[in-house]
Amino acid sequence: MVYKKVLIKLSGEALAGDKEHGIFDPKVLAAILNFIKSFRHHQKWDIGIVVGAGNIWRGKSAKILGFDPAAADYMGMTATFLNSLALKDYFTQNGLPSVVLNSFAVEGLAEKTSPALAKKHLAKGEVVIFGGGTGKPFFTTDTGAALRAIDMEADLIIFVKDGVDGVYTKNPHKYKDAKRIAQATYQELIDLKIEAMDLSALEILKKTEITSFVIGMNEVLNFEPLEEHMEIGTIITKR
Repeated sequence: MVYKKVLIKLSGEALAGDKEHGIFDPKVLAAILNFIKSFRHHQKWDIGIVVGAGNIWRGKSAKILGFDPAAADYMGMTATFLNSLALKDYFTQNGLPSVVLNSFAVEGLAEKTSPALAKKHLAKGEVVIFGGGTGKPFFTTDTGAALRAIDMEADLIIFVKDGVDGVYTKNPHKYKDAKRIAQATYQELIDLKIEAMDLSALEILKKTEITSFVIGMNEVLNFEPLEEHMEIGTIITKR
């Protein structure tokens, strides 16, 4: 299939790399830049990005501190906005025109996202970085990625995960007999209760024609053209 509009969902935690440089690892940012530039040059894709917040804020920290769950989620959404601004500045300085659209407007920094705005900026040749998650608590950035992919009329989502290189039958860090799933449907993952993505993201995507491709950050750090990567990762489709 020929893809035209692609949303890339980046793990926030992966941005910190080995954590020697704080919340942003220069080699990780450089690899992400190369990853996106290559797709724009070779595949001519329009690209949107959703980034997580795990390099700045983790839900388990909120539980330890006894924070209100909704307040903790809003903190996470704000952290995704910070990450979005960082990516925009890094991309712009390195010749990749970018814009941040957020789930809530921030005067002087980002407009509130909408399908029309997203498509307008994509048509101008800009990478659209969506910050702020869904704008509502109790949803993950995977769900935000599903919604923003629909907004920009994407036909592919690339989920870049930290610590795994695809979807497995069980947690590969806990079980040696875990096997990577090469291809599945959204409904199959829902039925199997496999924690590939947030359940609400799977429920949203199963109603669309959007294909998802789950890979690990190592595939970005050691990037080769996507067609050479299709034997790794997991492809998820409607049917």
